[in-house]
Amino acid sequence: MQTLDIIIFTVILTAVSLACAQSTLLNLSDKADEVPMVNKIIGMLGLCSGGFALFFSRIFMGEVESMTLMLLVLAIVFVSWLTGKIKTARDPQPEKLPIPDTAISSLEPNPELAWCGRCKAHTLPGEVTVNNTNEYGRTYMSYQRTVCGHCNANMLWNIPSHIRQSTNWTLGCSGVIGLITIAGLIAYGFYKIENGLLIGVLAGLLLIPVLAFLVWVLYLRLQWCRWLRRQPREST
Repeated sequence: MQTLDIIIFTVILTAVSLACAQSTLLNLSDKADEVPMVNKIIGMLGLCSGGFALFFSRIFMGEVESMTLMLLVLAIVFVSWLTGKIKTARDPQPEKLPIPDTAISSLEPNPELAWCGRCKAHTLPGEVTVNNTNEYGRTYMSYQRTVCGHCNANMLWNIPSHIRQSTNWTLGCSGVIGLITIAGLIAYGFYKIENGLLIGVLAGLLLIPVLAFLVWVLYLRLQWCRWLRRQPREST
């Protein structure tokens, strides 16, 4: 496989994977004006990358390489579609009800308090018991999961100040890993250093989950910032 093929594989699969991941895992609005710009950009890049793989990859790659890329893209899209169907079937969206005052921890924005992205409020946390059962219906493991006390949405990462720190750290990590990937591919492409190809491929594979996590925390961060801008300002 040539250096150009490796670069095309890395870029196309990363863009398609991120677009499919955000479509499946994030509760993005159906209205375009309510979708954060970063998610629009990721979706457009994924769409363009998928179109390139399906219709134009043969121009720049060999027959076997282009066919492999097309099959991988279709596999990612199918897995994303199937995951979305399973998620929809298992987690039906509850009806939105007015949030009682007893479920709210603070009416004023506070980045140190838990904030629910579904309720758009500082709600008190709750807990639910999750039971994992085997094929015979017997429970083999139980654990407590933190949820929103009002709508029971997952609250795995829900404190705005923590989300901001995670976003900054993940941005730094993705930048370093991206530079390592580029440096490894350049070392192999221009200086024929075999270890450069290995380092570039491994760093590129590591970059995919890091970028997926970055998309997640950016989405959570943008949700909080958008709600924060809608809150009335205190007069001086």
